[in-house]
Amino acid sequence: MAVDSLQQILADLDYVEYAALGVIGVVGGILSGLVGVGGGIVFVPGLVYAAGWEIQEAVAASLVIIVFSSLSGTIRNAKSDDPVDWRTAGILSLTVAPSSLIGVAISRVSPETVVQISFAVLLIALAYPTAKGRGDLNPGKRVALPLVFLAGIFIGALSGLVGVGGGVMMVPLMVLGMGLGTKRAVSTSLAVVMTTGIIGAAGYIATGFRDPEQLLSLPPLIVGSMIGAPLGVRLRDWMPEAKLRAGFGVFMVIVALRLFSEAFGLF
Repeated sequence: MAVDSLQQILADLDYVEYAALGVIGVVGGILSGLVGVGGGIVFVPGLVYAAGWEIQEAVAASLVIIVFSSLSGTIRNAKSDDPVDWRTAGILSLTVAPSSLIGVAISRVSPETVVQISFAVLLIALAYPTAKGRGDLNPGKRVALPLVFLAGIFIGALSGLVGVGGGVMMVPLMVLGMGLGTKRAVSTSLAVVMTTGIIGAAGYIATGFRDPEQLLSLPPLIVGSMIGAPLGVRLRDWMPEAKLRAGFGVFMVIVALRLFSEAFGLF
């Protein structure tokens, strides 16, 4: 019976939409490689406005995609000069990853407006740092470890709610609170993002994101993002990074304003 149902879904599948999802994946991957951000910041708006998904579905899909993209990055970082600090990754994962289920629970019991506003606020908060770029952070005075774990809970909950990995927020947290160098923190954040994506995605799948049609929409997004990301990295080598970051920062603000407008019924 299940096999017949799957065959019917495959027969009814809109291959034009399937191809469009692949394009969204490629474009999202390219943007991620170009400006060094990704996950929900790229894929959630793409799925909502280009594919017509509900924002909760887009958030769940984003967390699944994050698992694969961060795994790829973690494997690649193993051969870099600044590999993952697995001790730090393990400690922080024990705080951040389980906390993603808090965000999943909030998303499941809250109206769509809550997720829209939360995502819009995140975009506004990260627009300027994204446009400016990530410089070398000076550890200076260390942040107390209990505050690091408290911030980790917040990052995890936010990740589960809006479908981001949280790497942009975790890097300064590891530098200022755990004494890692900036490049080592970037590598380590990918490992934490991977575990957060696994737990968060599992939470969404367990609570409803398991419709075969939804799950069958993920492969083109995953494959597209894996194709687009290295292309974005190559493009970044010869394109003016400052202008790219500024343009992407503007894109984030525009998406945030549209989400605010929809949430408050302005149009």
